[in-house]
Amino acid sequence: MSEILAAESSPGALSSENPLRREPRSPERERPQSFHDAFDGRTLFYDCFRHGAGVLLVGPPPLNLKPAFDAARFTAHPSRATLRARFHSSLSIMITSLADVPPDTETIEVAVAGETLLLPIQRSSLDDLAGRRVLFSVNKNNDLAWIREWALFHATRHGTDAVVLFDNGSTRYGRDELAATLADVPGIAKVAVPQWNVSFGPIDPAVRVNPYWARFFQINTMSVTLRRYGERAYGLLNCDIDELAGTRSGMSIYDLAKRSRGGLIAFRGTWIEASQEGSRHRDYTRRLADRGAAESRQRKWALDPTRPWVRNLNVHPYWHWIHGRPIFSKTMPDDATYWHFKPISTNWKVKRTDAPVGETVEDAELAATFARLPA
Repeated sequence: MSEILAAESSPGALSSENPLRREPRSPERERPQSFHDAFDGRTLFYDCFRHGAGVLLVGPPPLNLKPAFDAARFTAHPSRATLRARFHSSLSIMITSLADVPPDTETIEVAVAGETLLLPIQRSSLDDLAGRRVLFSVNKNNDLAWIREWALFHATRHGTDAVVLFDNGSTRYGRDELAATLADVPGIAKVAVPQWNVSFGPIDPAVRVNPYWARFFQINTMSVTLRRYGERAYGLLNCDIDELAGTRSGMSIYDLAKRSRGGLIAFRGTWIEASQEGSRHRDYTRRLADRGAAESRQRKWALDPTRPWVRNLNVHPYWHWIHGRPIFSKTMPDDATYWHFKPISTNWKVKRTDAPVGETVEDAELAATFARLPA
């Protein structure tokens, strides 16, 4: 049985009575009400945690709230020491770093926009996951059998021995049951299941470049995974529950990233169709015969987080790329791939579980990999 790590978070938001709100990019453009309903205009921080001698606060980008952040005051409790803040922002996230925080500090007081927030400092798990091969993602109401299979596959195939899975308010089970499912997977030694019951965020129809920018939840989980859990890990692999990573040579994906020039590899994959009956990933092995139509073009990535460039807090992991990385730090080795399973879906985004249109063939590489997977 693996160790389940403490994973409480320290969120902070503007009150409903405060008229100040985060506005979207190009706020003058028209958007449907569904966008505004899902857009997070009040959250300032999702988490607050120790980071070396300092503290990091991670939250959405400031946008029009930048003057409020610039004027904010950060105070350590119980010492009442005034702390200097530095801001590291990109399109979907901002990290606020507080340096030289007194060792006895338990809470950060943030005076911002006419309000006072008290944020308990959560512990860092960097030591807990040092040297680990970490798999991480987000979850909401995915079948527990899918989650177990996802973790088991990566543990068996790549040596994954730690999982960080952010839960976005699942109603089918509680966090304890989710954590216990992962902890029971052979090979998994460490498990963390932070629970953030906040808006996932909308797609923005009013912008053409990066319309997914307002999905703050997922992008922020990536930086928290890196900065609170994974900076000292052997490797980090980002795959959703419906995605399984592979290599054509049989090498671990973590080793492939570790041996790469810059420590970061990116790779495309193959769509696996809902052309069979089943309840787990291993029950589906068929792709479209047309290789082009079968390609899943979204890039996944694996990272060696111990590379010096990763320490820069202006480096922010995103879904399919890493913002702020140095030029030439990324490679796309032919050896790396992943399988993207259409039937492993709650259809929350689009309907994916219909039978395929077009001829299908068995993906021999995937079938052979499943044949070596334990029950």
